[in-house]
Amino acid sequence: MRTPTRTLLFLSLASGLAACKGDDLADKKAVETTTAEGSLASASADSAEHRGVSMVRMINALPNAKDASVSADERAMFSDVGFKTVTPYAELKDNVATFRLKAGDRDTTIASNNEIMMDGSRYSLIALPEGMGNVRLRVLKDELATDSTKARLRVIHGVNGVGEIDVVMAGMTEPFFDNISLASEAGYKNIGPVKTTVTVNLNGNGKQLLKREMDFKAGHAYSMVLTGTVGQRIEAIVIDDQAISNAKMMMMESRKKAP
Repeated sequence: MRTPTRTLLFLSLASGLAACKGDDLADKKAVETTTAEGSLASASADSAEHRGVSMVRMINALPNAKDASVSADERAMFSDVGFKTVTPYAELKDNVATFRLKAGDRDTTIASNNEIMMDGSRYSLIALPEGMGNVRLRVLKDELATDSTKARLRVIHGVNGVGEIDVVMAGMTEPFFDNISLASEAGYKNIGPVKTTVTVNLNGNGKQLLKREMDFKAGHAYSMVLTGTVGQRIEAIVIDDQAISNAKMMMMESRKKAP
């Protein structure tokens, strides 16, 4: 049976439109970030990867820097970032950047970092104390949980005035992380979904610095940024990142547009 040329053209156009719609849905896949302050704006990670750009967010873990700002080369990225604040992700113009950290109204750079980013990846810029009054701007790659049956945790040490620390989970005989030095991180490690008590101790003498209840959910990646000064209040900034489905992303966008 011979198919008319006009019918073939129509089928071709319909197929192309369906493919475009599928690409748009793929770009809707995003990352939902939750902190103690609530849910942050979602980051379209797949879309950024498709276009070859990286995404960055800032975390201010400096108790004495109430209003911090970060620039990438000459472009202002984040401004007036308060202590313990986690910003939403922002697209990075170039994958090779020099980040500069400033605090308050001062025009002086207090820390900088030259970094080569990977196309489509997500990063956290974390302002941390480094001891002796110095400040460090860490650039860490953010990773989601790859095993849907597990959670992931990483810990970043920003407690001024103490040496190495250990992280202990209730019910475990060995530390979950140990020997984490100031301004350093213990990279992601898998943990089964569980509600448990997380304790941060001084390495060596076991003195407790912080104790916190956490609910680790499967498919979530957690970052715990420890901050404060020994002898004063020590806190944990906990960030929960979760990959969300196309359907959920579209539902969230629909709610935003609703009157």
